[in-house]
Amino acid sequence: MQLFHIFHQNKFRRLIHSDFTLFEVSVWLHTFARSMVSIFIPIFLLQIGYSLTEVLIFYLIYNLLDVPLNFVARYLVRKIGARWVIILGSLSSVIFFIGVFYLKVNMWPLLILIALLAAIYDTFYWVAHLYFFMKCSENDDDVSGDTSWMSIVRQVASFLAPLFGALILIFLDKSFLIILSTVLLTFSVIPLFLLRGVDDKPTRKQKTFKEFFHSWDITRDYIVTSFRAITNTSESVIWPIFIFILFANIESVAVLPMIISLTTILFTYFVGKTAKEKRESIMITGALVVSLVWILRLVIENNIFYFTSVFLVGLFSILIAIPLDSYIFEKGEKLDTLSASTYRNTVHMGANAIFFALLLILVEVFNVSFIIASISMILTATIIYFFGERTLKHK
Repeated sequence: MQLFHIFHQNKFRRLIHSDFTLFEVSVWLHTFARSMVSIFIPIFLLQIGYSLTEVLIFYLIYNLLDVPLNFVARYLVRKIGARWVIILGSLSSVIFFIGVFYLKVNMWPLLILIALLAAIYDTFYWVAHLYFFMKCSENDDDVSGDTSWMSIVRQVASFLAPLFGALILIFLDKSFLIILSTVLLTFSVIPLFLLRGVDDKPTRKQKTFKEFFHSWDITRDYIVTSFRAITNTSESVIWPIFIFILFANIESVAVLPMIISLTTILFTYFVGKTAKEKRESIMITGALVVSLVWILRLVIENNIFYFTSVFLVGLFSILIAIPLDSYIFEKGEKLDTLSASTYRNTVHMGANAIFFALLLILVEVFNVSFIIASISMILTATIIYFFGERTLKHK
């Protein structure tokens, strides 16, 4: 009933026209449009005829290009405003989809261009998008409620979109899927122009790198973000490839985000209600369980477990994601909102670049990636335990 009352207040018109609700609508449309296609990208590359190694090279190039572009995105947000940066990012995503549609095997110039477009989209959209989120949130001291609700909005879209995407691919074709995604991406930017109480261009003076990372508790959050990024990428890129190679059909891949979203929506809401003093405990629990699941994936060869493990990783990853992002958003709003969104995305993609480089150097892709994902979660739990907020306060 609590979820029901969030959306159905008596003053419905006021709710619809609130900045945070308009932002939610934009996020839902955008996530739905992207999720119809994004999980299938590595599968499309394999189906076209690219080898697993070549797919990993594509993701390495994409992440390497992504890192410096985050600072271009930050510069543009200050110059032309976050709304236009999101529009440029969405336009890059549309061209990216078209490029994937026309891509053939051994077309490396086009593949590199697609990687560049993906990097432009990721940096422009996410840097500006997270800036908007922090500005729209009214709970500067404890944003976990808003963070969890925004995660629910994304998960609802992520649950429905792959199903629609798979049905379109089965009964229609890729061109229709790309056209539909393009239309929804276009509509997703409209609510952003209706925002009235949000600064489109930051007015606060930008902090230098040294000024921003002036204390260990801030640096710690971004280090943990890098470890979380590796696990997320293992789950969103490597695991779908593993499932596709194992089952050899696109439906098996479409099921993965549906399992994650359906089983974690309500759990996300309750994690968002967790008291601040309990954040670190649930983060450690989540990290250790996710680490264990990755180890079990190495030793258990069972089709039912493969899909059950997706549920477990999705469920316990929420215990890390919501508190961690809440820390980053709360501190970022007080320090430098735009730099917080920039550095969060930079460390995320930088960690991914290192991850894909390691996979290319080491021969056994799946086993190595599973081990790295597990170790990253162990390191996450270790850092939070020894260098958490409460530990630092007692020193």
